[in-house]
Amino acid sequence: MWRNRFRLLSPTRKYCSQFSRKIVTAEQVRTFQDQGVICIRGVFGEWIKRLTKGIERNLANPGKLSEWLKSENSETYYFNDLLNWQQIPEFKEFVFESPAAEIAGKLMDAQFTVFYHEHVFTKDPGTTSTTPWHHDQSYYPVDGWKNCSFWIPVTPVSKSSNLTYIGGSHKWGKWFKPKKFASLQNYKYTKTYNEKVFEDIPDIDSHPDAYNLLSWDLKPGDCLAFHFRILHGAKQSTDPDGRKVVAMRWLGEDATFGERPWEPSPNYSGGLKPGDHFYKSESFPVVWRSEKANLVT
Repeated sequence: MWRNRFRLLSPTRKYCSQFSRKIVTAEQVRTFQDQGVICIRGVFGEWIKRLTKGIERNLANPGKLSEWLKSENSETYYFNDLLNWQQIPEFKEFVFESPAAEIAGKLMDAQFTVFYHEHVFTKDPGTTSTTPWHHDQSYYPVDGWKNCSFWIPVTPVSKSSNLTYIGGSHKWGKWFKPKKFASLQNYKYTKTYNEKVFEDIPDIDSHPDAYNLLSWDLKPGDCLAFHFRILHGAKQSTDPDGRKVVAMRWLGEDATFGERPWEPSPNYSGGLKPGDHFYKSESFPVVWRSEKANLVT
């Protein structure tokens, strides 16, 4: 069945696969698996102009899931939007023509890579909005272990304004309650749910020395690759040009559509039912497969 899916959905690749193999080293794979996050330098430099154009296209024509959060004391905004990649040609080109899918697949040690969705984030210069500590998989209707997000800035991002990650927190075996970015309050249960126990996020800022905090200065072309379960957050942006980022979310072969005790984000199933594998939906295309996937029948 997987072979049939690959034959139908895998486009002709337009990049040199050997080039991506040189970028993803065995050490990077080990670090991603152990720490839950790595910084890959300069990997998408040739894509920055196109990704910037895609972000500008998204800002000019936001989708129905877009959100604008105004700063308390100024006319500056934090913007985010998602699930628009099929209407934004620059994003669609990146999904199918860049080495991203192969890099994600190797980091996940996956037999194949499924594209989940894109997510655009921008902050105006002087924006006071912060990103609360959270991990992404509590928001997503996604179960399974093999996953990877690429966080790709098209503007320089200083370490002080960047996301900070707690290395290894994806392996704590815990699920944390998601927070609303506007109110910083936990999501509330809206239905009976007994599958997972969701905990409050610990007070990380009061005890920073107790955690393995990781952050980087980034230039356009750099990429942060991280696991859906790693805890991360950010302070307000102090960068003079603000911040423009597009994140690309990837899944491996074990990813299934899951339920949450609140409305998930994104609240989109692609026709899947709980327990269905994402690769079964045309809405979540298989973009890359490894050589070992050929052994699966």
